[in-house]
Amino acid sequence: MREKPCEICKEVFSYKNKTKKYCSNACKQQALRNRETVLAKQVVSLNQSIPTVDNNELINQIFNKCIKQTEGMCNGMSIHHSILTFMKDMINTLRLGTKSDNKLKNQLERMQGLFNKLDQIAQEDKCEYGYITFEDSAVRMALNKLDNIKRLRKK
Repeated sequence: MREKPCEICKEVFSYKNKTKKYCSNACKQQALRNRETVLAKQVVSLNQSIPTVDNNELINQIFNKCIKQTEGMCNGMSIHHSILTFMKDMINTLRLGTKSDNKLKNQLERMQGLFNKLDQIAQEDKCEYGYITFEDSAVRMALNKLDNIKRLRKK
């Protein structure tokens, strides 16, 4: 057995696999939290460093693509949970990047709420490999919320 220090707590531990970085699941979880915190700080600093340019047209285009992807996801397509997480993070980033348009910000907040609900359902229903196929009740709920968001976008 070989030994090396844990990247989080610096405690020396024995390992078989060369790629092992952490001495325990607690340290592994802490490393994940640290990465998420760093990512969140980068997004915040990026938003602060970008000059205030009206990017609403670009945000609208990405938002429309996200709506189409969500509709496809609700029409019986099996997706991996990581894609749902990516889309949820993307909507949050778009929401943070919207500076001047309160109407667009409201629509993005509604979409964020939809993705939070879908993520909650997915946590309970994903298979052991991380794939999700939403049940009819979740699909109806999601499509109703999407219809409301699309109606708001047409006004």
